[in-house]
Amino acid sequence: MVRAFSVRNGSLTLRLATGVFVLLLSQASAFAQTRALGVDISAWQGNISQATWDTFYSTANRKFAFLRASRGGTTGYYNQNDSDNSDGLNTLSQRYDDPYFIQNITRATKAGILTGSYHFNRADITTTTLNSNGIANTGADEADHFLQMAGAWMRPGYLLPVLDLEAGAQQHSTASLSSWSIAFSDRIFQAMGIRPIVYVNSSYANSEVNSSVAASMPNLWIARPTTGDPLTTEPPAASGLPNVYGVWNPSYPNTPTPAPWKFWQYSTSGGIPGYSGNLDKNAANGGIEFVKDYLVPAIWMNDSSGEWTTLSNWNSGMAPVEPTQGPGQVARVGGTWTTGTVPARPAQRLPGVDDTVRGVDGQNDTVVLNRPNANITVTLSSGSHNIRKLYVNETLNITGGSLTINYVPSSDSTPFGAQFSGAVSLSNGADFSVHTLQVDATRTFTINGGDLTANKINLIPHASTPAKILLAGDVNFTPLADAAALIANGSGAGLAGRIDLGGANRAINVANGAAATDLTISTLIVNGGLTKTGAGVLALTGVNTYAGDTSVEAGSLRIGSAFLANGADVRLATGGILDLNFAGTDVIEALFIDGVSMSVGTWGAIGSAAEFTSPLITGAGLLQVSTLVPPPSPADFNMDGFVDSADLAIWSTNMGLVGDATNAQGDANGDLAVDGADLLVWQREFTGPAPVTTAVPEPATVTLLLCSFATVGCLARRYRIA
Repeated sequence: MVRAFSVRNGSLTLRLATGVFVLLLSQASAFAQTRALGVDISAWQGNISQATWDTFYSTANRKFAFLRASRGGTTGYYNQNDSDNSDGLNTLSQRYDDPYFIQNITRATKAGILTGSYHFNRADITTTTLNSNGIANTGADEADHFLQMAGAWMRPGYLLPVLDLEAGAQQHSTASLSSWSIAFSDRIFQAMGIRPIVYVNSSYANSEVNSSVAASMPNLWIARPTTGDPLTTEPPAASGLPNVYGVWNPSYPNTPTPAPWKFWQYSTSGGIPGYSGNLDKNAANGGIEFVKDYLVPAIWMNDSSGEWTTLSNWNSGMAPVEPTQGPGQVARVGGTWTTGTVPARPAQRLPGVDDTVRGVDGQNDTVVLNRPNANITVTLSSGSHNIRKLYVNETLNITGGSLTINYVPSSDSTPFGAQFSGAVSLSNGADFSVHTLQVDATRTFTINGGDLTANKINLIPHASTPAKILLAGDVNFTPLADAAALIANGSGAGLAGRIDLGGANRAINVANGAAATDLTISTLIVNGGLTKTGAGVLALTGVNTYAGDTSVEAGSLRIGSAFLANGADVRLATGGILDLNFAGTDVIEALFIDGVSMSVGTWGAIGSAAEFTSPLITGAGLLQVSTLVPPPSPADFNMDGFVDSADLAIWSTNMGLVGDATNAQGDANGDLAVDGADLLVWQREFTGPAPVTTAVPEPATVTLLLCSFATVGCLARRYRIA
């Protein structure tokens, strides 16, 4: 079973398979970013000091590094200085543990470089290899070796692991080497829930593996030297191999833009500032945001519902296992596990939390909520959490605390920072902040009293069930970074995404930012009424169909068309502005200003051609007011629009209250007492009975009312005589 996040107009595909997470990233938008530069390092470069790693980052501008952790399988021994085994001492699966790996990954990370591990494959060791004991190396066994040495760093904060596939072509057929490679990928996936990047040259990409390898490991690190500028050119074709990327470019001779490589080893000779010897130099197919997309994501690891703040629910919270050097291996150089100035052991942490000792920035974490074999609910109820991106394919309830998505869309990465492919709710005053959010078709983002900060929200259309924001309560909206914010219909055909008011009147409190218009809602609003609060400017430009009342209590509400329902009221309060930003007249039921019903006729801005004007109305449009609503009677104690026996019963029940009586208790004249003077007001305002209801009064109440009516008759006669 596979579930997939599909991304529109962007660069990310997330496939989620049984039990664990598979990350597949493919760039789709043309990049305008300067490509990030990096290195790959092994024991051949010797002992690299912390100062040198710092220079790599600051002066050589190397922002990422892949570091060799292992070579060969789990058994035997390999002498790096005797690759052809002329001494006959390389044995079994020819295991080699890079003695500098732990030190390299610790120091490079501390320097600020985004780091990951790689494994050099030895598929060339077969049953006939000297000292193999008749046992061929397998992809799964070599993956186990890799996990033993580098599994501790296959976690959030570090780059995806890499299979360095450059051995075995002479010993295997294309199908056999492909199966070997997929077995390696499957074992990493089984253990860690992620698929490795694959490093190959053009020959391997074209002739030595088939398309199944590209499907299993779609993220390509191509080895192709160039004399050109790696920041502006592409990997050049090799002689006789015009399709540089082989099975990773199945559409050849057409090559997509950008080309289907993620990392490019463009040189294996020469140094960089801080290191004069030969080393491997690399470029990413985008800037630093592109590179961050290839960090191991923070994955929810349980098939059970739970709290965001429970450490054991996350792969970032799992205890790392210390690498163990194999028998006879070269002694480890530096890189102590739990001691020293910078111990190597990665921290167990929640997504978004820094590992300050090792220099891991938790705010680079991409969080993925997906359990293909279970339907779970993740609850975030407390704490402040700051992550880079968020992908939700389960139920996420944000009931307290705050969740910030800090990614700002970049042309070489995805067009959004959060994608809701599952049900998400925001309530109880919790805070959610995101630059750009995509709510997928058929999904609902429910808000009930939460605080939302955003720059853009896209609601994806659908033939029958488009994405929607359901307001189950009021919402406080703040435009991100004081910029103009937008809630819009996303790309695609079908019914437009919408904001559903839940059949009630909902308040949208828009904060006042620096933009002329703080929030524009260009998609439609349905099912209820709307109250604009907050000092900001809210513009409604969609074809709205909500039929309830529209109120402006503060700030400005700008409507771009005459969509207000003919049977609905408009209510304005001093301090609020209704901007009729359209030509023509919109018919409404009644207009209230500061609670008072206004005259029947046309209403508009001062200086307009309307019969009546108000400083609370601006713009070219007009309102045609159909009804003048008399002010409510002070004797209508239950506010049902009638002064009748029900109001008399309220007065009678509370007769004698003094000092703090309210109108709802029978105080008609506002003197904080329920007395005979209030009864006189009731008698004067009496309108007759309300429409018959199903309510049946208790016998005692009926008797009381009869007595009261008798009293009223006497009082009424005395009142008229007087």
